[in-house]
Amino acid sequence: MREVRASVPESHRREAAIRVAAGVLLQLGTEVPGGVLAYGAMPEELDPSLVVRMLRESGARVAYPRVCGPGELTLHWAELEDLRPGCCGIGEPPAGCPEVALSEIDLVLVPGVAFDESCHRLGMGGGFYDRLLAALAQSATTIGLAFDEQIVELVPREEHDVTLDAVVTPSRILRRGEPPTYRP
Repeated sequence: MREVRASVPESHRREAAIRVAAGVLLQLGTEVPGGVLAYGAMPEELDPSLVVRMLRESGARVAYPRVCGPGELTLHWAELEDLRPGCCGIGEPPAGCPEVALSEIDLVLVPGVAFDESCHRLGMGGGFYDRLLAALAQSATTIGLAFDEQIVELVPREEHDVTLDAVVTPSRILRRGEPPTYRP
């Protein structure tokens, strides 16, 4: 699935990011989250920067994770342009950015390698997001961002895996417990 994700043509990536940003805003409706946890995208991941910009313009504060130890993340308020390559080359907030309490996060934009229509997620295998999502308050909305090519019939699951509230692709919105919504 990592190869499938990486094989998405560069010409398709920008349009996909635009359509996913619109889908996230559609999913949120009139609700503007106060605190958003985003991610610094790896080259093969769907870039969340457009949706982050749109949420910032609506008044949201944005945080990013930083690896602080094996399987552990801390969250920090930061600007996208401040991110620096960290663990595995992933963009992370630099030292000195204010730390964020989990209770300050209302929305989490979640990367992944693969997702299924039930909003299950397959990550990179480090368990960082599974631990983070399990620790978040139930009031935080979790939305996976994906290319259509990343949706599979069934994602392998383990007991500790956390189901997302929704997954947004360029062509559809998948909501936990609901049939997919297709968009033109």
